[in-house]
Amino acid sequence: MARKVERWSPNNLPAVGAIYAEYGSLPLRELSIVTSAVLDTALAELLTLRLIDISKESEDFLGLDGDGRAPVASFGSRIQLALLLGLIAEKDAAILRALKELRNLFAHRSQIAFDSPETRKVTAKLHVLWTKCQGIVDESSVSESSPVVWKHLARDLPSHESATAGLILWVFAAYHLKFQRLYPNVQRVHDAFQSGPKKK
Repeated sequence: MARKVERWSPNNLPAVGAIYAEYGSLPLRELSIVTSAVLDTALAELLTLRLIDISKESEDFLGLDGDGRAPVASFGSRIQLALLLGLIAEKDAAILRALKELRNLFAHRSQIAFDSPETRKVTAKLHVLWTKCQGIVDESSVSESSPVVWKHLARDLPSHESATAGLILWVFAAYHLKFQRLYPNVQRVHDAFQSGPKKK
């Protein structure tokens, strides 16, 4: 089957500063679903670059032909494979899994709200994971006022929908930049083996 899933590249998203303008007006449910979908697509693209270059096999394996039954067609399975192939670290996997969990609440429940107990629990988990991993892209991406910002964000998460949206946007922007920087440096598994041991 032909590829049906959209392609992601570092050039098809706005600059990090423009992400807030482009995505910030989305309702929280839509924001959660759309940002997760973009990161899911980005992971699929990075995995394609990492796997041996047999297009049909990798597209079938990753579900890029639209087959949701493929071994790595879901966001969760792509997070796991990206971790196992060394594209992301364990802290990245934990954050992306929390984002996926939040996305699933909004995508699969019709009567869920940002301040429901389930949403609060997952949002709090995402906030804690994100706070522990400040500077996920690089140290300069976190301002000196971050402890104050995170304290206020934690206080506002249960009662202000905009705080939850802000957290999602912050995580999304950082991973957009992280994946953008990773993209040109992904080495195929086959190439990695062919290059032999690194010389000291």
